[in-house]
Amino acid sequence: MPIDYYRESEKYRPTVIKRLLIGEAPPSSGQAYFYVPRAMNDQIPIRNDRNLPATIFYHYFQIRPTSEEAYDDLLFRLRDKGVFLVDICDIPVKVRGNPSGERKIVAEIPKLRSKLTHRGIHVPDEQITFLLARTSYSRQIREGFPDAQRIRWIDFRMNPVFM
Repeated sequence: MPIDYYRESEKYRPTVIKRLLIGEAPPSSGQAYFYVPRAMNDQIPIRNDRNLPATIFYHYFQIRPTSEEAYDDLLFRLRDKGVFLVDICDIPVKVRGNPSGERKIVAEIPKLRSKLTHRGIHVPDEQITFLLARTSYSRQIREGFPDAQRIRWIDFRMNPVFM
């Protein structure tokens, strides 16, 4: 059964979004999603753990969940902090090594503000962080969201927020 990305994300949506994280798209396999809890491997050095959940969870909590329950708990902790993630593109897209996938992401950037409004997400650009798996479309993001932060995954992951 396909993942209902909207429904899964809404389970963890904060009442008030203080920090909106924006990624590219759900994983191209269609079998996983940030808002679908799963056990993660915490044995990979964090610098080399190139998946989005590791990037976000390590940034905010300096841990990676090794069980579905721990993952679910971290999603609720993000919600309680007012942190929410959406994607530029709502459908799975293979971007790495796929120029047509990257073009799909770039084509969706101008539609993003409208999509956010349609979802009832009203966050000032200063509270938006684009998590960049690649920087090749940073200019298009800057054009549409001039005051939003753009940061590479590794830089976000390796600069944790300490509570």
